[in-house]
Amino acid sequence: MATANVTDGAPRNIVVLCDGTSNQVEGDLSNVLKLYRIADQSTLQRVFYDPGVGTIGNDNSWGRLRQKVVSVLSMASGAGLDDNILRAYGFLCENFRRGDRIFMFGFSRGAYTVRALAGLIHMVGLLRPDQINLSGFALNAYKHAAERDDLHVAWDFARVMRSQTVSIHFVGVWDTVASMIVPRPDRFYIPSLRQLPYTRVNPSVRAFRHAMAIDERRRMFRLNHWMDGQDFVQFPFARPLTSVKQDCRQLWFAGNHSDVGGGYPETVSGLSKLPLDWMIREAEADGLRIDRAMFQHLVHGQQLKDGRHDYVPPDPMGPLHDALKGGWWILEWFPKRLKWKETRRFSLLGLYLPRGERRAIPVGSQFAPSVAVREKADPKYRPQDQIR
Repeated sequence: MATANVTDGAPRNIVVLCDGTSNQVEGDLSNVLKLYRIADQSTLQRVFYDPGVGTIGNDNSWGRLRQKVVSVLSMASGAGLDDNILRAYGFLCENFRRGDRIFMFGFSRGAYTVRALAGLIHMVGLLRPDQINLSGFALNAYKHAAERDDLHVAWDFARVMRSQTVSIHFVGVWDTVASMIVPRPDRFYIPSLRQLPYTRVNPSVRAFRHAMAIDERRRMFRLNHWMDGQDFVQFPFARPLTSVKQDCRQLWFAGNHSDVGGGYPETVSGLSKLPLDWMIREAEADGLRIDRAMFQHLVHGQQLKDGRHDYVPPDPMGPLHDALKGGWWILEWFPKRLKWKETRRFSLLGLYLPRGERRAIPVGSQFAPSVAVREKADPKYRPQDQIR
């Protein structure tokens, strides 16, 4: 692969934002969509937003019901993930030029999308604009590397295509969930969990930020962890090979999945503004260009001149939602393999019932300062009890 390390003209930011599977562009805004509105869009910063799977045009009861079903199936199987990755990858191939900085942001399934996109770029690089018709082959090579446990499938594709080796300047995600459940031909087509390559470890990522939900309990929303303590290698083909420590920060925030990634009605979104504010400040410190007035408006609730909408500011004591209701609770009574158990549960024959188990928080994890504020005000709120 050719290495892109020379600046042609002024460096630009190329920003990719990928939302989850049930966020309406015209409805309650996720943090990704709010960031899309806050990010400056100019010749020095190109911005791409992908709303996720089937999130547009469901303006009636049947459409919304269909979207709920699609969301659950997509979360479980990874259906539609290829399309999300390819749309974002095509945007990068068309717009990236040497010296540009790539920023990626995602929430929920969209968070896994950008992590898989970063893994794809690490393995096969970026194709030239005149090669975009081969993007599907690039993604297949990347996925086959996982299926066959043979990374050379992807490396060989990159070598033949002479793609560009690029690094990812910044990846910021809210509560990464989702993975791939696929039938395995080598196991009599029994469905099994599969991680795509370099979605937990990626030496091409310079900076990584992850906002994680303390209080999410649904089985379909298990956290997809990122490994701490990695190295960042900007020039993988340089000799001698040099690396630095990856700039990685992962914080736990109070709330469930959408209390961290957004999507609730604005009047009860005070909790989600905390991880949004943190993420934007971290990205801006790394070079993301933002519209300051829009940031103050959407995140901190300052009214714009002639503004028609009100937005709440960050609130450590904001409503903490319970999403484990209805059909979500029914799913908690289906057996789950013991290897995925996070807290103490009775097991039998290698299976257990999740029944809304809390997430296990690894020893040494960092909590957002706002968590201490909530703990002090509410002695019954004790996330430390989840440390394992």
